[in-house]
Amino acid sequence: MMKKLRFETLELLSRRERKARKIEFHPQLTVIKGANDVGKSSVIKSLYWAFGASSSKIHSAWTNANIKALITFTIDGVRYRILRDHTTFGIFDTDGKLLLVTNQITKELSPFLGQLLDFKLVLSNRNTGKPEIPSPAYAFLPFYLDQDSGWTKPLDSFANLSQYADFRKTLLEFHTGILPNEYYELEADKRRLQLNQRELEADRRVVRRAIERFRLEASFDGLELSIDGHEQAIESLLSRLKKVREVRQSRAGKLSEILDQRMIIEQQMRVVRISIAELEKDVKFSGDLPEEVFCPTCGTVHHNDFANRYSIIDDREACFEFLTDARQKVVALTSQALQAELEIHDVDRTLKEIQLFLDAKKGDVSLFDVIESRGQHIASDIFKGQLEDLDEQVAELLGEIEKINENLKKLKDKERHEEIVKYYSDFVIDYLGRLDVTNYNVDEITKIPAKISETGSDLPRALLAYFLAILQTIHQYSTSLFAPIVVDSPNQQDQDDTNVGAIIDLIIAARPDDAQMILGTVSLYDRTILDGKVIEFTEKLSVLQSNEFANVAASMQPYMDQLTA
Repeated sequence: MMKKLRFETLELLSRRERKARKIEFHPQLTVIKGANDVGKSSVIKSLYWAFGASSSKIHSAWTNANIKALITFTIDGVRYRILRDHTTFGIFDTDGKLLLVTNQITKELSPFLGQLLDFKLVLSNRNTGKPEIPSPAYAFLPFYLDQDSGWTKPLDSFANLSQYADFRKTLLEFHTGILPNEYYELEADKRRLQLNQRELEADRRVVRRAIERFRLEASFDGLELSIDGHEQAIESLLSRLKKVREVRQSRAGKLSEILDQRMIIEQQMRVVRISIAELEKDVKFSGDLPEEVFCPTCGTVHHNDFANRYSIIDDREACFEFLTDARQKVVALTSQALQAELEIHDVDRTLKEIQLFLDAKKGDVSLFDVIESRGQHIASDIFKGQLEDLDEQVAELLGEIEKINENLKKLKDKERHEEIVKYYSDFVIDYLGRLDVTNYNVDEITKIPAKISETGSDLPRALLAYFLAILQTIHQYSTSLFAPIVVDSPNQQDQDDTNVGAIIDLIIAARPDDAQMILGTVSLYDRTILDGKVIEFTEKLSVLQSNEFANVAASMQPYMDQLTA
């Protein structure tokens, strides 16, 4: 059954500017309206930024404000929250309990959200070739028309989409239900098995080469069939052992430095947390004092005005900023420490191997006799046993892959495919007509994915028809999720009054009854919103408000505390 995602509230906070804003979304239709440069697009982009999906362009003033975002959302009516601060993400359940904290989008955030949203699409990473659940941008891509890049090319509303080659066809087949979730889960299993198969076959090639050479180099590296050569091999290994120990000492020193740095930062964080607690007491104490305080010791009257109380609050906020930055450093140093430990383990394995060789060589006579009389037979038996074991493992994997291929064929239902494409094509032809786009290639536009060849003012209208037709198809056939429909700045390429009116009418009319829509626009062009709400931004370059800072900061603080705990 398809999961339904809805946005309830978006809270934005800038401690740097001491401004904030809370936006409550209507469950059906929310129109964010206002002139240019009032922050409509920045707010809309923040919805996806909070989920780890960045738009292609973000205004520098918005970036410089160091925004933190907290979104309250529901999945099939179950409430969650996601908080993003810099590169750290926190996901919380309905009771505010922390479920995940991470700064790894692809490795940790994507699989977690994929499980919540039933987003099981798997793509092969262009660089590693390994299958993985792609970033949240790919879950939201069919539901978002971005102001900057979404109106020029289909499925292009987010940045950094090039990590997967030719993803659009696969993405649309997934979202439209042409191939269901189960298909991609099986595909992921198949790719993992194929990776294991390639590794086993590589091992098998190594063993076969050893059998062909059969001079025992693979099993008894450095051993010679003469006493003089045997002694020379020992000297060589002793020299190698010394060098490897020097490498280990160097890497151990590096690890020690990293751990020292992490300990210092953690000590600083503990001090800062204590400072925060003391500053909070100071804020409360100063709030209880009169505006003028007489000192009986020196006879001076001290002013307890807003400026003095503000400086205490500012110090407290600076402490929160330090904790956030310090946590990022601790995470980075922890990662470096882990890598250093892995490098030390690698060296330790090498040392162990060398020591084993030396231990074997200390029994010169018996080892010499064994190698001379039975060495080749023993090595042959070992290698053949390894080869037989590898052959069995590869055969077992091939059998599992064949079973998956049979199931994949069953899920590739030609009739279902044709039904879905027909459903989509009826909508796209209808929408093109309602938007007065007439000069199009029917064969190109009625495919999934379609080819959009229009230019000029026809291009954004053709893209909108395509976008809305795909949404109708997803709503009808998807086995994954349906996210809020977000359309930003639909009046592209200077449309005339008739066309822009038709665009607004179609965007509102094409929303499925149980879907949520967010529309950002300069004007509604005399259209009336019946089942929804209109939020109007009026202040240029200042969508965040000073008078909302205290409430939003207090709302976010319990979640911020859990990220820095």
